[in-house]
Amino acid sequence: MAQDHTEWTLGELAQIVGGQLFGPAGLTIRRPVPAGYDDPEGITFAESEAYLRLVETSSVGAVILSEEMRECDKPHIRCANARQAFGRILALSWRDLPLPEGVHPTAIVAEDVKIGATARIGPYAIVEEGAVIEEDVKVFPFCYVGPGCVLKAGVRLYPHVILYRSVFLGERTVVHSGAVLGADGFGYFWDGEKHRKVPQVGEVIIGEDCEIGSLTTIDKATAGATRVGLGTKIDNLVQIGHNVEIGEHTVLAGQVGISGSARIGSRVTMAGQVGVGDHVTVADDVLLGGQSGVDDDVTKEGRYWGTPALEFNEAARITVLLRKLPDIVKRLKRIEEELKRLK
Repeated sequence: MAQDHTEWTLGELAQIVGGQLFGPAGLTIRRPVPAGYDDPEGITFAESEAYLRLVETSSVGAVILSEEMRECDKPHIRCANARQAFGRILALSWRDLPLPEGVHPTAIVAEDVKIGATARIGPYAIVEEGAVIEEDVKVFPFCYVGPGCVLKAGVRLYPHVILYRSVFLGERTVVHSGAVLGADGFGYFWDGEKHRKVPQVGEVIIGEDCEIGSLTTIDKATAGATRVGLGTKIDNLVQIGHNVEIGEHTVLAGQVGISGSARIGSRVTMAGQVGVGDHVTVADDVLLGGQSGVDDDVTKEGRYWGTPALEFNEAARITVLLRKLPDIVKRLKRIEEELKRLK
């Protein structure tokens, strides 16, 4: 597939990543590719024997190797850390979506909106009254920015992002397509005849340098604020309920669900499909394995897994025993029958 990438020579890339060149300096490289990819104008990386075998059986143009790796017949660059060097090439290759300068004539922007001189607002975007859009913000086509929202400098809203009322986004935060921030929290009470809605009147406050994936939802607080700390990274298809508070530099993978009023610490990692119950607290520096169910507080750092979530080693032992459970049941039945005969 054609990509809008600048081309380099292998020699230029060796200088950029600070590595030692083995091969023709003038070899043209147009794009980074995965290991095993057949692309004579691509470059990949190998930090293990398994990766290197994939490279050697492909037609890739060149490879970045860690210094300790064995010899390779492919043109290559040796670096202290092949993965980091490849990351630098990925950064060179990245291109943002196009967005013209200024406010597009089809955008609808309320009269009192404050817009920085270098901000860009794309076609058919809507920005409601009282919003603040600071310098270098990009609001891509078809976004909705509700009343009283604040987008600090460098924020990116990709197409079809929806911000309800009173959503605050810290500097350089990125929100990907289809995400909805500030929708009503899930609050109802039973009055004896039917479910009645609890009005949701709070805010959403997102810190600096956060990234929020496509189709993720972060509900407004019933009162007060739903908060996400600086540097936190949230994958696609994540649900964060009303009045949740998430600390700094936490990572939430796809299909994580966090119920209302939960408290998630800093530097927490939640693998895919983790579920957290309402009003549950998770301490700092906790890792929760995939499909964990957290229905009680996790009060100390460490690795946890399972439903209910237990310390990882204990959960692993239980999983091993579960696999043996059919055989254990058969043995118990035999023992019971022998005991009956003995009686």
